[in-house]
Amino acid sequence: MDWNKFAVWQQGLIATQNIRLIQGEDFALLSTWIEADVITITLVDTGLSFQHTWSPQLSEQDIAFYGKHKAHDVYLNTYLKQGLIGASHFMHDLLPIQKIQDPIFLDTLQPYFKFNHSLSQIACYPKHLYLIFTAHRFSKAFDRNARALQQQLSHSLAPWVLATHYHNLAQQQADFASQQCLQSFPLRALVPQPIRLTQAENQVLHLLIGGESGSEIARIRNVSKETIKSQIKSLLHKTGTRHQNELLSRYAHDKLFTMSP
Repeated sequence: MDWNKFAVWQQGLIATQNIRLIQGEDFALLSTWIEADVITITLVDTGLSFQHTWSPQLSEQDIAFYGKHKAHDVYLNTYLKQGLIGASHFMHDLLPIQKIQDPIFLDTLQPYFKFNHSLSQIACYPKHLYLIFTAHRFSKAFDRNARALQQQLSHSLAPWVLATHYHNLAQQQADFASQQCLQSFPLRALVPQPIRLTQAENQVLHLLIGGESGSEIARIRNVSKETIKSQIKSLLHKTGTRHQNELLSRYAHDKLFTMSP
């Protein structure tokens, strides 16, 4: 085992501001080091209700199939009942096959995956974190050296497990803060709303833009000066402006004025 190469790989997993998930090339290294046909890594963070399983050799359908029948994994149940958390163990040695009575395991799980040799460890870290590291072989059995190596690898992954937890925690807190902000300051309140003008108000506005006075607008539109004053007052109210110059300036910058249907 080249631990210098492992250290470089481990550092790449937890590089500052670059926390990433386990990927295919990671499994290629782990599979080579432990000489496994299939490797699965599951990270369980009970504090954040986070759980994810990675395995390049298994499809999402395979992982979902196992998740559906996980309660019938007799080897995992035996491992937990015997209080073996923290230890790497030959799973098929926990319970002789002839003593297994669970029909779903015998008729469904075992024929589906066809693993003859499995080496598994559940490592527990602070903050309610668990790393489930399982290596499988179809033919050749694992030896004690493989078991010792898996245990070392699991414990050496602690920095990545903790970094992933704090990364997820920061993201969860950011999402919560964002939701709180949206509740207190809805985005719709920050988006400028179109100002609905009547046809008469629209005509008056464009005449004002053209430089016409109130008297000229009244003459052009053939209405009284009082009507024009009332319509200009309505324009100021709708636009939140105090006088005609401010009204014209806002029109030039906002372009939010639309005709009422």
